[in-house]
Amino acid sequence: MRKTFGILLLTLLSISGAHAQESAQLLFDQANSLLEENDYPEAMSMYRSIEQTGVVSGALYLNMGIASTQLDSMGLAKYYFMKSLNFQTTNASASEALEYVESQFSRQSAQLPKLPWDRAVDWLKNGPGSGIVFLIGFSFITIAVSIVLLKWAALFSFSKLPAVVTTLSSFGLLIILLSFYVDYIDLRYSEAVIITSEIQVKQSANEASDLVSLGYEGYAITVDHTTSKTTDGWLYIRLGNGQFGWIEHQGIKIL
Repeated sequence: MRKTFGILLLTLLSISGAHAQESAQLLFDQANSLLEENDYPEAMSMYRSIEQTGVVSGALYLNMGIASTQLDSMGLAKYYFMKSLNFQTTNASASEALEYVESQFSRQSAQLPKLPWDRAVDWLKNGPGSGIVFLIGFSFITIAVSIVLLKWAALFSFSKLPAVVTTLSSFGLLIILLSFYVDYIDLRYSEAVIITSEIQVKQSANEASDLVSLGYEGYAITVDHTTSKTTDGWLYIRLGNGQFGWIEHQGIKIL
């Protein structure tokens, strides 16, 4: 009985998922027609409806960026084109679109180059991911344990075995710790884009606080979620030039 119920539940979930995709595709086609007819507000409204269903794609974000460009919302366009970069099918088109959008901003943000360690962590986070890094480290430790077990069973031994086991175990442990660090960075920090004309960056989470800097539409910033949790309605951020400060929880889109 339970097996039958489980099969029925999986079937219903599959049908529901397929129906959601068909509905999203229908909305997408209708929104594309509106985009071609220059009805950008209505097209954007339909694209957002699709996004809320969770059935997203590179093409969806690319078209949302195009619609935002036509609606003169360049900061929002940059956000959607950056989202579209994450999809292989639209990566090249999104890169070209981003170059155009960046050229439209009257103010350009200074960007400090990232340290090699930060670039490596970004590559691991956006490439293989913390899960794959953890499995690699776990594999090294598994190999070390297997060698020890084989030695105990008198099936495998050589003169440098202790050194090899220590090296494999240490290397595996370091990789596992690295995976936890990558996961921590991924959870704590997020990239974001300013979508309003101007944002005040304050020294503390208070409207009366001293002004640290100003952020303008299109600026890429980094949001520190852990520190931001200490104050409702405010976000602790880092600007591209390395300055830190607080902004009110509005006027940005978090990637």
